[in-house]
Amino acid sequence: MPARGHYEVLGVSKTASAEEIRAAHRKLARQHHPDLNKAPDAAKRFAEIQEAYDTLSDADKRRKYDEFQRLGGDSPFGGGGGARTRSSAGTTWGGADPSNFEDIFSEAFGHRGGFGGTSTGRASRGGPQSTRRQSPFELEATIPFELAIKGGTWAVLHEDGTRIEFTVPKGAEDGELVDANGRIDCMVKIGIGSHDWFTRDGLDLIVHVPVTIAEATLGAKIDIPTFTSVATGSLPPGTASGKRIRVKGQGVERVGKPKGDLYAIIDIVPPESLTDLDKQLLAEIGKRLPNPRTRGAWAKTDR
Repeated sequence: MPARGHYEVLGVSKTASAEEIRAAHRKLARQHHPDLNKAPDAAKRFAEIQEAYDTLSDADKRRKYDEFQRLGGDSPFGGGGGARTRSSAGTTWGGADPSNFEDIFSEAFGHRGGFGGTSTGRASRGGPQSTRRQSPFELEATIPFELAIKGGTWAVLHEDGTRIEFTVPKGAEDGELVDANGRIDCMVKIGIGSHDWFTRDGLDLIVHVPVTIAEATLGAKIDIPTFTSVATGSLPPGTASGKRIRVKGQGVERVGKPKGDLYAIIDIVPPESLTDLDKQLLAEIGKRLPNPRTRGAWAKTDR
């Protein structure tokens, strides 16, 4: 089966603008990236998408590719589906000596070796020349917790010392893949660092709020830290440790998704020291309170 042309691979017309080509590439690259798509042919499809974009995103390469297509070629990258019986510009393709394919490419483009790849050299008479481009690579970068929420720019050093910048979208999530700025051969997998107070559950923020025994028992108004300010929450009387108080709309914002919420988890903190009088009063109160281990499931437990 003949290989698909680059325009067909990206799903765009031959008159597509640079922006349309870029948008199609971003959509397809995310859809078929092997780390996100477990289909058996995902890696092959992803490489095909990258090769098409590598050619069509460069004005000079695109012009030469279009000229090659006009002359009747399938692809200057090899794997184009076999020789054709066709004459163009005085060159007969059908039945041509495969070892001369490199010369045909040179006639069409004014150079040897195809676009953006490393030629394996002149092929033997057993088949056409094979031209390959480097496979896309993936880097990992841990970014600050705050940056993942607000969005911005970060950079990671490649092992060869190259500084590679990438844009962090507002509301980025742990494990998300983003494109490297100005690079079509690299993607960055985001890891999110920890925060002193907050943790995340998707677009929701979680914060533990310490309260006193008196506040939990009698009820109180308490301050709940949000990511940008402080909210006031109502602690009902008889609040137990682990209770979650929802602060609507104070979570993480992400384009195209409802904003997350903030959940305050109550932690009852006993006093570190008590006077003799305090201990006496608590002991007296404790005698008048029901034993929680004699109710519910505890009452059915054989001891």
